[in-house]
Amino acid sequence: MRHGRGVKALWGIAVLAGTVWACETTRNPGGIQRDLIAPQITLTNTTGSDTEDIAAGLRFQIDASDNLSLKTIRLTYTGGYIAGPVDSNFTAQTQRVSIQKTVVFPKNSGAGGNVRIVGRAIDGAGNASEDTLFIFLANVQALQVILVAPSSGAVASSGKYVPIDVIAVQASGVRRVGWLIAPAGQVALAADSVSNANPPFPDSIEFKDSVLVTGTTGTFTVVGFAVDSGNRVGTSTQATVTIQSAANDLTPPQVAHVVANRVEVKDSITVHATDPSGITVLGFEVRNLAGTLIRKDSLTFGGTTTDIVRTFSMHLDQIGGVDTIGTFPKQVVVNGFATDGAAAKNRGVSTVGFVAGGTPLTDTITVVAGITHPLPLGGRIMDAAVDSTRNEVYLTNIALSRLEVFGLAQDSFVAQIPVGSSPWGIALWPKDTLGHYADTVVVANSGGTNLSIVDVAARRERRRHRLPNFEVDQVNTEIKNGIIHVKITPHDFSDRPQYVSMVCRHDGTGACFPDSIIAVYSTTPTIAQENQPNRGTIRWENLTSATPESHFFWEHATAEADPDATDTLMVIADRPWLTGVGANDTLVCPVAGEIVFFDNIPFADTTFVRNSGDFTHAFMGEGENVGSRFARALNYSASAGLVNRTDTDTISGVVFSCPTQIDRGVSPGIRVSDFISNTATKVTGIAVNFNGHTNVVRTTDSIYALDVGLRLGGTMAGSGANPGMDFHPDNDFDPFVGGTPFYGGGDNPNNRLVFSARVDGGIDVWDTYNFARVTTVPIRDPVIGPLRVAKGPGGTLILVGVTVRGVVTVRLPAIVNIFPSIYRGVNATR
Repeated sequence: MRHGRGVKALWGIAVLAGTVWACETTRNPGGIQRDLIAPQITLTNTTGSDTEDIAAGLRFQIDASDNLSLKTIRLTYTGGYIAGPVDSNFTAQTQRVSIQKTVVFPKNSGAGGNVRIVGRAIDGAGNASEDTLFIFLANVQALQVILVAPSSGAVASSGKYVPIDVIAVQASGVRRVGWLIAPAGQVALAADSVSNANPPFPDSIEFKDSVLVTGTTGTFTVVGFAVDSGNRVGTSTQATVTIQSAANDLTPPQVAHVVANRVEVKDSITVHATDPSGITVLGFEVRNLAGTLIRKDSLTFGGTTTDIVRTFSMHLDQIGGVDTIGTFPKQVVVNGFATDGAAAKNRGVSTVGFVAGGTPLTDTITVVAGITHPLPLGGRIMDAAVDSTRNEVYLTNIALSRLEVFGLAQDSFVAQIPVGSSPWGIALWPKDTLGHYADTVVVANSGGTNLSIVDVAARRERRRHRLPNFEVDQVNTEIKNGIIHVKITPHDFSDRPQYVSMVCRHDGTGACFPDSIIAVYSTTPTIAQENQPNRGTIRWENLTSATPESHFFWEHATAEADPDATDTLMVIADRPWLTGVGANDTLVCPVAGEIVFFDNIPFADTTFVRNSGDFTHAFMGEGENVGSRFARALNYSASAGLVNRTDTDTISGVVFSCPTQIDRGVSPGIRVSDFISNTATKVTGIAVNFNGHTNVVRTTDSIYALDVGLRLGGTMAGSGANPGMDFHPDNDFDPFVGGTPFYGGGDNPNNRLVFSARVDGGIDVWDTYNFARVTTVPIRDPVIGPLRVAKGPGGTLILVGVTVRGVVTVRLPAIVNIFPSIYRGVNATR
């Protein structure tokens, strides 16, 4: 009755210890008395604790002495660290020595756990003595051994089986895992193990086994052990099992259950039962607060095992009959139960405690909305995009350099697509300005300097678009003795793409120009970039033009001429992979005399970028590490107009001529300053509605709603560090221009919504005209990454958020806005 998982073969390991003795004659021809006094040695912990962190090393002290002289001190390490023997030899007479010992470990060392240190002192005559010291070396990379079953306090009886479950985890690989029982006479087998014969070794092994009890009374202990790839040995905590007689058993099984206080409908409950007569039934029950049974499930067994642990999915989504979960959140009462194999069929029920009168206390838990799906191979999600046409969500897994594809119809992950290095931002590819997009997404590869163009229908990357490096120069001139001196201060912004959005230039009827599909992206700063360390920038890149077309955002930093605080600007785009035209473009000519506050050009790291649903606007919010400054927000319109001109100037009779590119779609400095005057110091997330007429910025104190000109429309109280935020897909409301039925508009008030994740586990729903909370959707875990809202069948909404445990999906009925329609605006006449 044993089962091994994740192992290739069975084999035994014998640990051999040998001692080599020096052979010496007993003759004493000169009558000289031989030294027979052994030295003394003591090992002590110098930290005052039996547990030491591996980062500080393994620290202890050696004190040794001998009546004549010490010859050698030998150290041997076993268990969680294996080394030695390591000798310290003395060539001069040394009667006493005290040594402070520190063993330093390399980074990512797998050493750790219980380390046994044996110190042996040897004198010149060969006399020796030993001392032993145990130190627990704390290391998250160390071998971990967990005894899952049996648990301490389990009971057994003669002729019944006790289950054993041992899990071993070690990053560098587990060679062997097993268990030991003492005393051996209480069971049919005192030890067992499984192992991997050859590397590479798995990073975890679970060994499930069972042992037949032969004793009739008393106790025995079970301990798990494992050996890692470096032959380091680790052990689990031990469990004590009591042997009882099953004759005339009238005592119900001991039952315990484990369940979270806040659960989703498909969450699990673990039930543990033990009884000397064996377990025949194990299960759980769920009741409403009135005590009515609404869900029950169980498993049956042969009664040969006295200690059983099983995990059940509660499947509260399958409840019917007299009560259903209904509107979330919902409180229910849960318990585990078990029946033993005695003639009386005793039944036991788990509780969470007892009141003074002996009445068992119930375990009341809260059921919340949503189902969480773990990432297929783990990793970390940075951004997400929803394709409502394909009914899929695409998530950038920065740790595994791939896209995770989540099928909304299947409610599960359906594919993975490899992309470039460390993907961060993601956006859909526009077809028109009516909200249609292609089966293509654009991914910002923050580990490189390129964008991945991904065909999501074919599940493959089409190509990688290389991004230029920008040199941005401060140009200052002064006249000395009639001679013009030009001083150029270069700034090399060789940043990598971070967040990305997509816009297009269009013909006014909705169709995007095929040669004007544009990616607007922020960059992740690098430490070594010249003169502007740890500051990013914003750029755009035309992904479909026949010749290279790029732009560096500087227009937001424009200022009136001020010799004390401003600089003349020069911008150069460098594309080293090209030759000839386009390899090195001057985008802003210094003779154009464009004056900027240079320190206002770059941004703090983690600057968020999102596009409107119709691909006409991109919105940006300055994120982390703004320091004492106020964070900024920018808007960008692809259709506002790009000016390309040639500027000429004559200096000292010499004619200078070069091109200058100005994008009228970038928010000017006065609008950026207006936003700063009405906001807090740090942006933690942004969102844009369908037409780009309402933009929301989440900061450390509030959520700010802005129009396309960054003019403040209102604030909402959903502050916090959580970036998760998104609009209803059909939200095209503009509180300044039109709405429901603001100025006679016909928008549906139920679309006038924006969703923001709470830090305490929930999603707030806000009205974007009244700027007040409509409702809150309770979920189990806080959303710590992106939050996206998709349209489902029949007008339903599907919320998709990233939590510490994976991706949570919440399917909602159509939300009814509790705030009335707006029949008259501030500028309307009576």
